[in-house]
Amino acid sequence: ADEARAMLDALMGADRNAPVEGASGVSSNGGGGGGPPRRQKRSCYDPDICPLYSAWSLSSQDNPTWAESVAANEGAGGIDIYDLFTNTKSDIGANPYRVDDHAREEFASLPDHEKRRLGYEDMLARKLQDLVRQCDRTVARNKEKLRREVSQAMKQRTAGSGMGNREDLIVTVNEEMLEKCASNVAQATLIEEEMANLVENLEGLEEDEKNLLKVLEEDEKNLLRVLAEKKQEEKDNVAAASTNDEDKPMEPPKKKKKKSKDKAKDAAAEESTETPPAKIVDPRLLDIQKSKLTTLLQLQSLSLQLPPLRDNTDNLLRQLQYLRSDTSTDKVVCDVSGNFMSSRDADERIAAHYAGKQYVGWKLVRDKLKELLKKGMGVGGGGGGMGCEGRRGGGYGGGGGGYQNDRG
Repeated sequence: ADEARAMLDALMGADRNAPVEGASGVSSNGGGGGGPPRRQKRSCYDPDICPLYSAWSLSSQDNPTWAESVAANEGAGGIDIYDLFTNTKSDIGANPYRVDDHAREEFASLPDHEKRRLGYEDMLARKLQDLVRQCDRTVARNKEKLRREVSQAMKQRTAGSGMGNREDLIVTVNEEMLEKCASNVAQATLIEEEMANLVENLEGLEEDEKNLLKVLEEDEKNLLRVLAEKKQEEKDNVAAASTNDEDKPMEPPKKKKKKSKDKAKDAAAEESTETPPAKIVDPRLLDIQKSKLTTLLQLQSLSLQLPPLRDNTDNLLRQLQYLRSDTSTDKVVCDVSGNFMSSRDADERIAAHYAGKQYVGWKLVRDKLKELLKKGMGVGGGGGGMGCEGRRGGGYGGGGGGYQNDRG
C-alpha cells in the first residue's frame, strides 16, 4: 500500500485527493461549476512543503548558471538537494517532503524578518554543513588511502635496493627529463625577453615614424606655400605685361601658325605652374617602415615558438610530479567531490569529471553554503522560529541524508 501511494504521489501529486476548483460544482468564488479544473496552490506555510527547496532558488530564473541548469530539474525554479546526487555514490535518498515552485516563489517574496522567523534558510545551511562535513571526511579518507598506496608502491620499488623506504620522490627523479624541462624553461624565458626587447624597439620605431611624418608634413606645407607665392608672382607679371601692351602702338598681325604655337607654349607653362610636383616618398620613412616590418616578422616567429615549448614543459612537469612505476601513484583526489582522478587521463575524461553530476552537485553545495554563511545563516546551530519549532526531533542532515524530524 505504501509503495502504491508513493507511486501515485509521484504521478499525480500528493494533493490528488484534494478538492479541485471548477469541477463537481466547486468554484473559487462559491458559485456552481464551470471553468477548467485546477488544484489549489501550495503555500510555503504548508506542513508537507520542503523547506530546503523553498530556500534554494536559482540565481536567475531567466539566465541560470550552467551548473544550476545541469542540476535543476527541467522546468524547476529551484534546486532540490535530494536530486543533486541521484544514482551516484553520494546519493542521500529521496526527499520526504513535497517540492513545489509556488511555495518557493512565495517564500522568496517574503520580507527578511519573516524568512528569518520561518528559518528555512537556517535549515538549508545546517543541512549543507552536514553534507560538506561528510564530503570533507571522504576527501581526507581518500587522500590517506592514496598516501598509503604510494608508500606501499615505494616500498615495493625500493625492495632489494638496500635503501629500504628512504627513497624520496624529490630525490629520485629522472635527471634527463629534469634537465630537458629546465632547458625548455630557460629557452622560453630567453624568447620572452627577446620578444620584450623587440616590442620596445617597435614602440621606438613607431615614435620615430610619428616624428618624421610631422617633419614631412611641415615641409610639404612650406613647399605648397612657396608654389602658391610663385604662382601669384607669375599672375602679377602677366597682368603688368598686359598693361604695357595696351600702351604700345598696334603691330601687324602675326601668322596663325606661330600664334597657335605661342598659345600651346603658354598653356604648357601655365599647367606646369598649376600642377605640383609628384610626391616622392622620403627614404628615411621607407627605412623605418622596413625596420618595423622586420621586427613584426621576428615577433611572429618567436610567438610561434612559445606554445610548443610551454606544452612540452607542462607535460614534463606532470611526469616529474608522479612516480610512473605504478598507476596508483598517478592518482589525485578531487578536493570538491572526493573522487579519484588520474594524471594519465585524456582531456576529454578530465572534462567529463568536471561536468559530472557529483562534481557539479558538490560545487553547488559548497558555493551555496558560503553564500548562506556570509548572510549569517546556520551559525551556532540555532535557527529561526516557526519552521524550526514545528519540526520535532532536532536538526537537519546528519548521516541519514533525509530530514531527521517531522512536522507537527
